[in-house]
Amino acid sequence: MEESSLCCEQLPDGECIEVQKDEEDDGLIELDCQNGFPEGRKEFVAPAVGMEFESYDDAYNYYICYAKEVGFRVRVKNSWFKRNSREKYGAVLCCSSQGFKRIKDVNHLRKETRTGCPAMIRMRLVESQRWRVLEVMLEHNHMLGAKILRSVKKMGNGTKRKPLPSSDAEGQTIKLYRALVIDAGGNGNSNSCAREDITFSEFSNKWNLRKGDTQAIYNFLCRMQLTNPNFFYLMDFNDDGHLRNAFWVDARSRAACGYFGDVIYFDNTNLSNKFEIPLVTFVGINHHGQSVLLGCGLLASETTESYLWLLRTWVKCMSGCSPQTIITDRCKALQSAIVEIFPRSHHCFGLSLIMKKVPEKLGGLHNYDAIRKALIKAVYDTLKVIEFEAAWGFMIQCFGVSDHEWLRSLYEDRVRWAPVYLKGTFFAGMSAARPGESISPFFDRYVHKQTPLKEFLDKYELALHRKHKEESFSDIESRSSSPLLKTRCSFELQLSRMYTREMFMKFQLEVEEVYSCFGTTQLHVDGPIIIFLVKERVLIEGNRREIRDFEVLYSRTAGEVRCICSCFNFYGYLCRHALCVLNFNGVEEIPHKYILSRWKKDFKRLYVPDHSSGGVNDTDRIQWSNQLFRSALQVVEEGILSLDHYNVALQSLEESLSKVHDVEQRQE
Repeated sequence: MEESSLCCEQLPDGECIEVQKDEEDDGLIELDCQNGFPEGRKEFVAPAVGMEFESYDDAYNYYICYAKEVGFRVRVKNSWFKRNSREKYGAVLCCSSQGFKRIKDVNHLRKETRTGCPAMIRMRLVESQRWRVLEVMLEHNHMLGAKILRSVKKMGNGTKRKPLPSSDAEGQTIKLYRALVIDAGGNGNSNSCAREDITFSEFSNKWNLRKGDTQAIYNFLCRMQLTNPNFFYLMDFNDDGHLRNAFWVDARSRAACGYFGDVIYFDNTNLSNKFEIPLVTFVGINHHGQSVLLGCGLLASETTESYLWLLRTWVKCMSGCSPQTIITDRCKALQSAIVEIFPRSHHCFGLSLIMKKVPEKLGGLHNYDAIRKALIKAVYDTLKVIEFEAAWGFMIQCFGVSDHEWLRSLYEDRVRWAPVYLKGTFFAGMSAARPGESISPFFDRYVHKQTPLKEFLDKYELALHRKHKEESFSDIESRSSSPLLKTRCSFELQLSRMYTREMFMKFQLEVEEVYSCFGTTQLHVDGPIIIFLVKERVLIEGNRREIRDFEVLYSRTAGEVRCICSCFNFYGYLCRHALCVLNFNGVEEIPHKYILSRWKKDFKRLYVPDHSSGGVNDTDRIQWSNQLFRSALQVVEEGILSLDHYNVALQSLEESLSKVHDVEQRQE
């Protein structure tokens, strides 16, 4: 074989590159082909214009996997290199039957395999430093084979492309991206959407999907991307080209993360409970106390590797968002992934998720009812660590359950779930630290254990639409009406003017319950800090009340008030005990630090996104898109308040679009 020829070509900026034209079997993956397809073979997702990959190797391996499934050999037809850095800049991968041999190169001892086959993909390194597919030809003009034997032929310069060891090949991930548009021209037609099947598997782990489900999810993602601005999805393939994980997030969810990404509930209950849909969701709480979706995923298995992939993808999509608090189920694989991806976040186990498992884990024990009551008392009724430890020890000793494995492991993890250990952690109302409270799944009433994937995908947009409608209605109601005041307390009047209706009503209940508190007395003085004791008549079983003591720290100079019940950290507003102390000291307004902006009725209008100190990244289009969408969403939120608001907002958006078009015309 002759040595590859080199020629020079000019980049747009004038920098020279070298183009290597690969002839014959250079870079060839050889297949032992047989005519026809074996019955039952699953087809791989076909290449499409607009696909993006993190590296050239990812793109190369993806096309090899596709060729392996379809039944043809691949050759690197052209490679573009920058002359100075030797960095690869572009490439064309084609079917090995592409072109025709020159007469002088014909070897009469070997059968001619060239047919001038047009099948190929052309790709290029783009501004985002990912490899984008720019041109695709899927059709072949010859018979295809299906039995594949991977081997590598010698290259012209004597080097070889090393095949991956089998163990490495099995574990390698091929990362497939979709661009923000299907192709450069915005054309939504993609041959890849016409494929019949995609195989979802991860070694022995396979998604138990019904016929047509694989195509349904792929069509769903493509449709959402075309109809939803700033929609993002990512699909994770194993080395055999089988899709094992998927993640997607719509534009509203990406914007919502900027507002409400401080506390996140990562819900993997469908996956851990073996639902038909292995769905995981990122859920936050908005300024009305309503759940808001921050991303969705489908995972093939509960492994640290899968969770790492999902969390990294979410962080990248959300421009590096790192939540203050993450709430999850007790899962060792997930815990390991969170430690690596979010080392500075407070990782807590959902208390309500633990308490739901009490009947399952303890139901078979003798004296179950008594054990359950003792556990509830230890968890919910203790205010100090020493009290919790004493109550837990009493339960273990009294009922002889020291050897119970679940209780033992639960005690070992107590700093992540017991309220007495989490008083310094901010939960924004997602802690469920009171009896009977729970964190509801975002798709509650839409997904049960046997819900088919197609049904969920059909209901996905309906669920989001209802949630968005609920939030919009609450926005309008909070902005256009004033809540009914129930007391003459100045604190109630103060927050009625600031907070959304739903959050004010929760705070209003604390104001009303101030009257169940009495006997505010000074317990201890340490310079400017005073410890007060507040007594409260607390309702218990049988509508009976008992008196309990609550210690409250108060510092007038620092404007600080902290109750031992830690209501502010758990729920985001001051408790009745803290209000009693403020009132006792003649304070007529709640200190500024205890009025959270995230509960204000105009929070989304006043909120200024954190652009990570330094302005906009010149090359990060995801960051551009997120920030533009948030700004546009603020106009939308204001525009729905009245017809006059709507007309002004619409006119402003049209004028902005016209100015953007002017920039485009000047550049042309």
